Amino acid sequence: MKIQYNSIFLFLLLSLKAFTQKNIPQSSQEKQIYSKYRQFFYKYYFLKNKDTLFVKFYSKANHIVPFEENWKLESNAQSKNEAEFTKIHQIALTIKNGIFFQNQALMQYDYLNKQQKSIAYQAAGFIEDSISVCIDIPKMNHFLITELNPRPEIKKPYEKGNTWRSTYFTGDNEGSDKWKKWEGIQQIEVIYSIRGKQTIKTNIGYLECYVVDASAKSPLGESRLVSYFNEKFGFVKLNFTNIDESYLVLDIFSVRQY
Repeated sequence: MKIQYNSIFLFLLLSLKAFTQKNIPQSSQEKQIYSKYRQFFYKYYFLKNKDTLFVKFYSKANHIVPFEENWKLESNAQSKNEAEFTKIHQIALTIKNGIFFQNQALMQYDYLNKQQKSIAYQAAGFIEDSISVCIDIPKMNHFLITELNPRPEIKKPYEKGNTWRSTYFTGDNEGSDKWKKWEGIQQIEVIYSIRGKQTIKTNIGYLECYVVDASAKSPLGESRLVSYFNEKFGFVKLNFTNIDESYLVLDIFSVRQY
């Protein structure tokens, strides 16, 4: 009989422990920003010589053109309907299930037309752990100019003055005659520093963000990034200064669950 009571007590104890662990309030757990099947939609524009520019992808069915002819930049004033080209209105970042490369989880960028239909997509990687958050950036057609830019990255402690360094590598034989071309893998050294906190207005409301300044150097030149990181929605605003001194701005437009 004593053994039976001990068994019942042990069962109740283990059940209580399992229930307690399973039902810890969410507020006490560390929530993942870039969780599976979450989608982040961004508006974007390029700025060059004081002109605000948007990208058009070549989209004629069953036709292949040389890389340099696969896209064009146009201002809204110059924009016209063309059967062969489709204007990219938004970029969607979707967190997928799987591994991209080594310790990087899988995500996907979709390039959307006016009806939010995907014209093209690109697999990419991200890291989110107890120490840092880092995401890859769009790199298709004209967006490949970001290959030489700092990646959006933040590291703990989230405090003003926190500074760190990262090293990235480009792909081989990439770039474009439209900005800069190279052969062989290029090493990019980046210095990051948290400037402080700032509340910014976005399409999803006013968000308190950590502002991170980053500067990148490589044998090909220099580029910069100012990123705005929110602890609920991640990187909500990205201001890039590209290798050709043009600018690329991405602003959060909406966040959904896929």
